[in-house]
Amino acid sequence: MKKELLLASALASTVGMAGIAEAASATFSGHNRTGVAGSNPDSSDADSVAASQLNNFNVSISETTDGGVKLATGFTLTDEGGAESNASGLTLTFTDGSSLQLVEAGSASAAHAVSVPGASGELGISNTSSNNAAGALTVGHGSDYVGFDYATAADAFGIEGFSANASASFNGDVSYTSGSAGTVTIENSYAVGVSYVTTAGDSTVTLGAGYNQADHNSQTTTKDNSVFHVGATVATGDLTVGAGFADGDWLADNEQMQGSYTSAGAKYVSGDITFGIGISSGDAKDESIGVAATSGEDSVDKISASVDYVIASGVTGTVAYRQDDASEEGTTSNTHSGSSWYVGATVSF
Repeated sequence: MKKELLLASALASTVGMAGIAEAASATFSGHNRTGVAGSNPDSSDADSVAASQLNNFNVSISETTDGGVKLATGFTLTDEGGAESNASGLTLTFTDGSSLQLVEAGSASAAHAVSVPGASGELGISNTSSNNAAGALTVGHGSDYVGFDYATAADAFGIEGFSANASASFNGDVSYTSGSAGTVTIENSYAVGVSYVTTAGDSTVTLGAGYNQADHNSQTTTKDNSVFHVGATVATGDLTVGAGFADGDWLADNEQMQGSYTSAGAKYVSGDITFGIGISSGDAKDESIGVAATSGEDSVDKISASVDYVIASGVTGTVAYRQDDASEEGTTSNTHSGSSWYVGATVSF
């Protein structure tokens, strides 16, 4: 028994010296969002009311080498109510502040889309999947999991407040498809994004822009992903206002789209209360792969407002309202237009 203990101690010491048995640092975070949501489509005189229960749980893992390079990854156990185990890629952060994301790195352009302030809460009326109106500044920013995203350190190239990203992904093994009904898959994608933060009097101004390009496996399509976005936010004391615009071509499933997206909003913080308001307008002309567009335009316009109140540390109550106006193929869709409201609380940890 004594020999076994000595042997175990020797093995533990050897492994520890080699750095193999060392455990990386891990943290977790998440929230539970519970409330009641209601909607009233323009096609009906009655409200639809239901419970809204969404949760999120993330685990972050990181460690720093003797040379000062930080390695980070993680995984999601559940995301907004959907049980899953979604692993993250690997991020290397170097001693100069720059970083390199590997595997599931995403788009450099999307990383610099400004966060336009707006209303919170679980709002909205469900829309039909055939409505392809753009719904975010990052529309068309797809990429394959095999790729990288390099981010500069702050104050890049000697310019105070400037930062930039460059990314690429590769999927050369995907099988080719053809015909108007062929579902497309991204082959390669390339993107760049830049941000600039400066001050103007008592205000902090943030500017962001990006461009994303992606090729697909369809031999029939007349378009590929080619989208850009620009935006800005201005924070003055407790008030933040912002706006963004995106435009371009993108593909999804067996359709190709050309459209744009505009959003604007404001947020004001007064003690424990936050007021938010936002408007957005998205549109797109969709067509089957390789078929000339002959249809009207899909669109979705939204205006929303909310009030958040900090009830206790990590607990925030929310009351919100939104009006949606949807149109498909140039014709108003009353079933997918109307008002919605939300009352609930978010508990974060």
